[in-house]
Amino acid sequence: MVIGIMDSGIGGLNLLARLLKLKCADRYLYFADTANLPYGSKDADTLREIAFRGVEKLVERGANVVILGCNTLSVCALESIRKRTSLPLFGLLPRPELTFGKTLFMTTPTTSLFLPPLSKRSVLLTPPRLAAIIDRFYPDTREIERYLCPLLAPYGDMDCAYLGCSHYLFTKEVIRAALPKVKILENVTPLAALVKAVLPVRSVKNQSVDFLFSGQDEERRYAEILSSLLS
Repeated sequence: MVIGIMDSGIGGLNLLARLLKLKCADRYLYFADTANLPYGSKDADTLREIAFRGVEKLVERGANVVILGCNTLSVCALESIRKRTSLPLFGLLPRPELTFGKTLFMTTPTTSLFLPPLSKRSVLLTPPRLAAIIDRFYPDTREIERYLCPLLAPYGDMDCAYLGCSHYLFTKEVIRAALPKVKILENVTPLAALVKAVLPVRSVKNQSVDFLFSGQDEERRYAEILSSLLS
């Protein structure tokens, strides 16, 4: 089985790492659509076209299961693509039902337009530059801290922070330092568990990963980040 994962950059590596740990497939194709980074400020029609082209690219390279490893791409394009293909297709959809108490709900600006109703105790934070900053500088977190910490400062009384963008998972330590009482929630781990549960049960021994880029080839950097996530 070959699983294809599409994201605008490094965010989907968080999902790929979890799939590897669960031994969901023999081979993985990771498409980093860096030429179109960031997705979070683009309109839905543009993102649907981007998603269609990306899925086609992964299928042409041999993927027989495709996952949109980006919340923004998923809310805009998942259902549209499902109507056009019989291929098993998964996506990262925001899940407000996972939250509790006072919640800081963090998404990209475009994802926020497609959210289901949030509880009255939820506060929506849509930092427009965060995903791009993460993608450019991680694993160096200094620029991330400079940008994000002032935005987090008013939310010390929150019970949880929900990370509705796969890139945002790389800010966990920054958030924990700024908001030490907050529990961090995300939907990447539940999606990986769903993929494992839905796909046919089979023995997987040797797993391999191939990286594809629409922009500059950054295979070495991506492999290093993935290795750190797996360690």
